[in-house]
Amino acid sequence: MRLKHRKDFQRVYRGGAVWKGSCFSVWALPRVDGVRLGIAVPRRFGSAVKRNRAKRRLREAFRRIADGLPAADVIVRPVDGCEKLGIEELGKLLDTCIEKALAREARQ
Repeated sequence: MRLKHRKDFQRVYRGGAVWKGSCFSVWALPRVDGVRLGIAVPRRFGSAVKRNRAKRRLREAFRRIADGLPAADVIVRPVDGCEKLGIEELGKLLDTCIEKALAREARQ
């Protein structure tokens, strides 16, 4: 599933924990059932083609690892350089960052 509404994004930004990795920043907020993904790609990331390609690749990487993730709302904000990674590498890095953000959330 995906985060689509502004209020959902705001809730995760305000209440969730953030983890900044080398390729993207991840905000995560635990929830009761299922995992949902939101992607926020700023305009300074590049052209519309580059931004949409990054979103498609992140969604595919997330789809491949979603079964093993705990129930949470997750927002991913990529930075320059993540387009050089393959889908598998993105998935591994995304999984690690989500786990670390949720661990940070549990400590708060």
